[in-house]
Amino acid sequence: MILRILESQWTPFANKLCARRDVESAGVILAERLQGDQVLLARHLLPVPDDGYMIRRIDQLRIDPLSLNRLIRPARDGGMSVFTVHTHPRSNRPWFSMADDAGDSRLMPSLFDQMSGPHGSIVIACDTCEPGARLWRERGTPVDIVLRVVGKTIQTHTKADRTPGESWFDRQVLALGEAGQRVLRRLHVAIVGLGGTGSVVFAQLVHLGVGRITIIDDDRVEHPNISRIIGATAPDAGVTTKVDVAARYAENLGLGTHVEVMHGRLGGNVSVEDIEGCDVLLSCVDRHLPRALLNRLAYARAIPLIDMGSAFRIDISGRITGGAGRVVIVGPDRRCLACWGHIDPDRVRIESLPPGERTSQAAEGYVDGVDIPQPSVVAFNTAIAGTAVVELVRLVTRYGGADDPPMRLSFDFLEGTVRRNVLPAEGSCGICLRRKPADARLMLSLAEKKLP
Repeated sequence: MILRILESQWTPFANKLCARRDVESAGVILAERLQGDQVLLARHLLPVPDDGYMIRRIDQLRIDPLSLNRLIRPARDGGMSVFTVHTHPRSNRPWFSMADDAGDSRLMPSLFDQMSGPHGSIVIACDTCEPGARLWRERGTPVDIVLRVVGKTIQTHTKADRTPGESWFDRQVLALGEAGQRVLRRLHVAIVGLGGTGSVVFAQLVHLGVGRITIIDDDRVEHPNISRIIGATAPDAGVTTKVDVAARYAENLGLGTHVEVMHGRLGGNVSVEDIEGCDVLLSCVDRHLPRALLNRLAYARAIPLIDMGSAFRIDISGRITGGAGRVVIVGPDRRCLACWGHIDPDRVRIESLPPGERTSQAAEGYVDGVDIPQPSVVAFNTAIAGTAVVELVRLVTRYGGADDPPMRLSFDFLEGTVRRNVLPAEGSCGICLRRKPADARLMLSLAEKKLP
């Protein structure tokens, strides 16, 4: 079980509770249950007001029941889970005392009487602001859970793992450390699109030892795919789906990654709710509708999204005259794909049309170039995919440069350059709350409809 919290909410909340070192402080977190009931998303972080304590000492506190009931009422009304939070002053590691156990043994049954679970409790060590958490699904023995604090990076807080590492990854551990490798092992990544770029991303994540990967694509392998899809063979053409090729690759590799296969198209027979429990989203699509849906999901459910792509210009003789690629990291505390100009509202409209109407409009000249195959070369795909995976590793393990991570990386393959891009700070966006393009309203309305 994972409790996901926005860093922009967690940091001021934890700092406020830890400000007092002479007494314990308390609060509550009200969390939404995401699909699958394995991930909780913190929605409200509420400190107990100063007049809400009956007892408040350095080693003991008791909250007035009326004050607590006022704080948790939105959870009763909205069907959310409740986490009580309290601090341990002058402590550098989070741990639950016997007094904490006794208090939770009284409070948890009361919470279950008022609303369905799961519910839990969190303790914060004031010297480090390090949290520890546990959870009850029913009235019984609690279990430890993982806290993921999501901002420009993902900070993972969990009980120390003493189990030996896997020797397959010994050389990676030299770079990422045991803790970093364990984070990758606990990670759940969704990849949308298993074409040239998506297949390379998938292969690299499996070799890294990512614990769980959900893959989404509705296409079969075709003859032109064989030269650029990792793991595809000539006999797969016209027979095997791209996601099944990927699953076979992971199974043959045998490094223990659990692969969940979804045959379908995001926004069609696969909904965004199917992947809202993932820790990171990877967009490897060339269509704008699924990209728009992923962009919105990243902010609605606090999930970092890495979008990637490449484009080439070719003259009439077939010679490449321009080649560019991009890796864009969006989500909490970052600008969105609409701000970067990577979602075209007109393309979203066209892709949302029913097949019959789309064919009719294409015949009348209203649809231009949407289904025309684009150039794709495995070497360029690998460069883009590798950069995206490096940024995922930075995101979840804070490996190198985590204090100032790139937002967008642009490639010029003809010039052999990679550049960091930035956007102006001013403005406001209807998705990421900063900047809103003038034509974004149509895109948002179409994305919300999730048309096939």
